[in-house]
Amino acid sequence: MIYKTEYAGTVIKYTIEKRKRKTISIQIDTNGDVKVVAPINVNEQYISDIVLKKGKWILETREKVIKKMNEKVIREIKDGSTFLFLGKEYPLQLIYDYSLKHMKVSFNESEGKFVIKANTEDKEKIKKELEKWYRSKTMEIVLKKIKKHENKFKDKVTEVKVKEQKRRWASCTYKNAILFNWRCSMAREDVVEYIVVHEMCHFDYKNHSKDFWNRVAEIMPDYREKHEYLRKNGMNFYI
Repeated sequence: MIYKTEYAGTVIKYTIEKRKRKTISIQIDTNGDVKVVAPINVNEQYISDIVLKKGKWILETREKVIKKMNEKVIREIKDGSTFLFLGKEYPLQLIYDYSLKHMKVSFNESEGKFVIKANTEDKEKIKKELEKWYRSKTMEIVLKKIKKHENKFKDKVTEVKVKEQKRRWASCTYKNAILFNWRCSMAREDVVEYIVVHEMCHFDYKNHSKDFWNRVAEIMPDYREKHEYLRKNGMNFYI
């Protein structure tokens, strides 16, 4: 359901997501959509008042987000295009080989380039294969980082999945399963590690309270820089 409130003559549209939490947060995704995450027992009028109170910040932030979206890098599936891996841009070498039974996607570390051997000129099919490669790499990296930090937590991860998540880098369920955005491997490796630590800290705190952030800082004192990196660069993590 879409809710509306007016601030300084401008209508602000937003959705509401209620969770088991104590605080209210306002989130603006890379498309400029506004979402309010609130405790289950908070009524819509109170949320509307909060949105109105934060109206100036919401409008200014949306404007910045939309401006950045318009400036984002254009990526095409063609020879010479660049794609991100672990925070760096690498060129794509696209080779058409119609004798292949299956497409092959690889990363040549020594030459610093992606290599795709395609048996079709269908760009959407090629893009899907590249996405599969990113999914595989994301899983490989997050499993390594989970293993690195698991001894710091009493509870253990119950399941790890890599999936499409448009508005989150990752999420942790109440049963301690962690779901990662397949685009995570486009970020710097230390930033992927931050995402992992962030979600594992939800084993101890199922919220974003002060105690939660203190726990993150205990493990990763410079987490704020990594959080800011995602905020500034995340909109360019796509294919």
